[in-house]
Amino acid sequence: MIVLGRNFRGIITVRGGIGEELLYEESMCIYVIASTKTSTIPGISLAGQAPLLTLFTPALDVEYLYHGKPVSFSIIPTTPEGIPTPAIITRTALKLSNTPFIVVDAGSFVEPKIPTLKLSSRSVGGRIDIEDALPPGTSRRLFEEAKDIGRTLGSFVDVVVVGESMPGGTTTALAIVKALGFGDYNVVSSSSKHNPVDLKKNVVEKALNRLGFEKDPFKVNDVLGDPLHITIAGIALGVIEKGSTVVLAGGTQMLATLSLIKSIDPRFSGERVVLATTRWIYIDKGREILSILDKHFPNITFTYVDLNFSDAPYKGLRAYEEGFVKEGVGAGGTAFLALLRGVDVEDLKKGIYEEYRGIVGSGDTL
Repeated sequence: MIVLGRNFRGIITVRGGIGEELLYEESMCIYVIASTKTSTIPGISLAGQAPLLTLFTPALDVEYLYHGKPVSFSIIPTTPEGIPTPAIITRTALKLSNTPFIVVDAGSFVEPKIPTLKLSSRSVGGRIDIEDALPPGTSRRLFEEAKDIGRTLGSFVDVVVVGESMPGGTTTALAIVKALGFGDYNVVSSSSKHNPVDLKKNVVEKALNRLGFEKDPFKVNDVLGDPLHITIAGIALGVIEKGSTVVLAGGTQMLATLSLIKSIDPRFSGERVVLATTRWIYIDKGREILSILDKHFPNITFTYVDLNFSDAPYKGLRAYEEGFVKEGVGAGGTAFLALLRGVDVEDLKKGIYEEYRGIVGSGDTL
């Protein structure tokens, strides 16, 4: 592997190196959508204008990626404050880099009105403070079905970027990481400016009490996880098995995916894996991510995209600089791929501003 510079066209490489082969090989993006009723706990997630509406966000996100607008409902997913979905970053990066993508439905509450790969065992996740996440055996089936997809993709392309959309995912991710022994309550970020750590901790502790001493990763996920992270784990291992590279497009939620992978395959050290996220996640939780990677995943490359919206003409985008949203829908990893493919970081930012203007028109109503 020829390792390129640590700072490469808007990509900041914090750990590891970017192989030259990533610049030239065939690539594609895959976005996994799912729902967990954990997102309906008031205060847990801001990925929707009200707790119940968070269940609709995954479908609306990927409809927007595909059509340029949501179809199921004529609203762009926003926080209660009107801050837009990070899918605007993802869509812009996809367009500028001309990268193909597919969507995998692992258990979306609403079936999106676009072509998707639907897992046979897809299931909406339960509210983990009061019920199990999934029926017994579901996690293992989701993993195997997803691994088949990963093997197929890894046979045809050399680089697979995997992103996600699932409100409430930082809470279930925290439960997974904690249960499997990879981190503590400070490891995950939030779409909120003020991370509701105490609320998340209360939810996770109730789930852990129900779990008991179980350590089997599939059973752990059935009790306190969700359909999303185990699906991404399967896709990633399938891609790697075929000798291709997987880019985990996300931030602290991907620590749950990595925890599941390592628990399923203890030999996994992170070769052929890039964790690519946004500058906002790195500012918020970069130290915690590095600590876990150094301890458990010595070969993973960790990068972030140096996007800064402080000069944005729209308050909805400037809010990202205040600590809102930060990441999601594969924003960091998709932008990472676009920059590798020669898109200039300033052109990417201008494209995001234009995309936003197309959504809100002449006013900044979001």
